[in-house]
Amino acid sequence: MMLSDTLLAMGVSLGVMAAGLQSWSHLRSSQHTVQALEQMHAQQREVQRLLERISLSAGATRITTSSSGAAQWVSKSAPISGIEGARDDTLTWVIPREIDPRDCQGNQASNLDLIGHQFKLSSQQELSCKDPLRSGTLFQALAERVEDVQALYAEASIWAGTDPAQAPLQWKSADQVLDWRQVRAVSVCLRWASPNKVGQASAGLKGCQGETVAADGRLRRLQRITLHLASQGDG
Repeated sequence: MMLSDTLLAMGVSLGVMAAGLQSWSHLRSSQHTVQALEQMHAQQREVQRLLERISLSAGATRITTSSSGAAQWVSKSAPISGIEGARDDTLTWVIPREIDPRDCQGNQASNLDLIGHQFKLSSQQELSCKDPLRSGTLFQALAERVEDVQALYAEASIWAGTDPAQAPLQWKSADQVLDWRQVRAVSVCLRWASPNKVGQASAGLKGCQGETVAADGRLRRLQRITLHLASQGDG
């Protein structure tokens, strides 16, 4: 075989090897992207199920029996409240324990009439929660790689003589709400990021407040959840 033929064969072989390595690298990068998406979606589903469970009972009015045996309404606390943050809104729900005795961590340790569910971001970008009504409780992580939590609240405008269930709603931030007892729904936005950099990263993503999120090689997704509270102004 002539030298030129040998060099040509070697060049073809090296080209095939390079193409194979490139395909393998692309496949591995795609696998990492799929794994990151699966992990992110699994955590998103768990968070959404938890918030939906809580919202089904939030705002429910407690009923007790008087000494004469008649049913009576119990004055209820505001079903939800929040604190406005730059990238870390805090969200707190309050639910009668007899309706759902589990706190946001799944514990049933409280003997109080009400269960609290307080959510916030930790310094480690973890969505964490605790029961703030029970003394000695600590925040525990529910999900990792949550970069931003934003909440808006649908507050009803109640006037004398109007049907509370038909009152007009206005979406407000926490610092704009006038009466937390009149909040009928909450819209939560969470910004998630993959723990590692991936080949098919997000580019030009808009955040929960419409801001541009700098691309750093991580995969990011927004999760928006709108939850209606059980109460419709019946208390």
